[in-house]
Amino acid sequence: MSKRERPYGVTSGGEKLAYALGDLGSNFVWTFCASWLTLYYTDSVLVSAGLIGTIMLVLRLADGVSDIIFGAMIEKTHTRFGKARPWFGGSIIPLVVIQLFVYNVPSGLSYRAKLVWIIVTYFLLTVVAYTINNLSYHAMLSRISLDPGDRNKVSSVRGIFAFLAGLLLSILTPILLKGNGGSKEQHAWTVTALVFSIACLVLESITFFCVKEKIPCSDETEKKDAKNGELKKGIYALVHTKYFYISIIVFICTYILNGLVLATHVYYTRDVLGNAGLYSLVAVTSVFATIIGISAAPRLFAKMGKQKTLMISSAVYIAGCVVGIVGARKLVMVLIATVITGLGLAPYVAGIFTFAPDIIDLLEQQTKIRYEGLVTSVNSVGIKVGTGLAAAALGWGLQIGGYNGALSVQAATVPTAEIVLVYGVPIVISVICMIAMSRWDIDKKLGR
Repeated sequence: MSKRERPYGVTSGGEKLAYALGDLGSNFVWTFCASWLTLYYTDSVLVSAGLIGTIMLVLRLADGVSDIIFGAMIEKTHTRFGKARPWFGGSIIPLVVIQLFVYNVPSGLSYRAKLVWIIVTYFLLTVVAYTINNLSYHAMLSRISLDPGDRNKVSSVRGIFAFLAGLLLSILTPILLKGNGGSKEQHAWTVTALVFSIACLVLESITFFCVKEKIPCSDETEKKDAKNGELKKGIYALVHTKYFYISIIVFICTYILNGLVLATHVYYTRDVLGNAGLYSLVAVTSVFATIIGISAAPRLFAKMGKQKTLMISSAVYIAGCVVGIVGARKLVMVLIATVITGLGLAPYVAGIFTFAPDIIDLLEQQTKIRYEGLVTSVNSVGIKVGTGLAAAALGWGLQIGGYNGALSVQAATVPTAEIVLVYGVPIVISVICMIAMSRWDIDKKLGR
């Protein structure tokens, strides 16, 4: 349809692409850190895996608090550029600059000073810069796309580009590290972080300049409501709906699955399969399978609904883990398991970011006010806590298994620990997702 023919609030192909590029860009920070930062800390900075996991978890829990704070700040923002868009644009440069500090722990520092550097820079990256960037980015979704069906399409395109970032990272990161001295060399991490920071800057800038919010902030009633305690009304309505808790649970579980498996495979291919060079093959296989699944997700949602689709997806993921356990040390079986789990994860990647717009619509139905920033902060809390738990599980699992970053050959218990992290823990997480989604019936509440 032409711009004149499209209903108001339905995005064009160009808008979908421009919005998706933002997530492609942000994953050059987020997925890079989620998949590779633990390896940098354990093998280059030489900090114990268990300690790193604990630091990441504690800071991610603090991150959940910052999500609520910045969500409230978005609710109070009313500018000619929009409500969430100004925060997104203003966070881009701080995000990419801080990532460079994260991946440049000075070698001359004492062990304690290195820990302080790690804590401060990781705090600034995740609790401050990325929180503002990611929260405002996803808050824009309900303001640029006002139709539920269109949102599913926008979110699916976004999900494809997010996993495209994973594909690029899985190919480029090993090449950049190896070409600059290997994962134990600081110079290699500096160059790699610089390349990915520039990519994030360019892609997110395209999103900022090309995506505009369709709901105007010039409405004096909206401004008056925000000043007269309507935020408290929104918080009350939010915490008194079960969908608030279901959304958090599913987000946490999804990001544990995604973060834990991606990060563990960096170690798994080397210690279990015996060839670190296989990481790119496994990661690329996972990304392609997930992208195929994401492409099919809108049709599945339209045919079966989100609730049923996601419950079936959990069962598929469990089946993939069973295949992985049976053939944990055989490359072919690992690749088959990777395809199945990728297909199982895909509908969650495509669907969970439409949870917030659905809840926003529900609260608007109840209160007559749209709470984009507040509700979207729920997503962000789930992302941060889930990723933090994934990092903690990886660090603790490696520690229990006896991992030592200074060794070239690990103890025999390490591969077993990594198999449990890749296939055992995700089975439990998938069961939790399935139970949570059995309670997601918001479409009935909205009369869809």
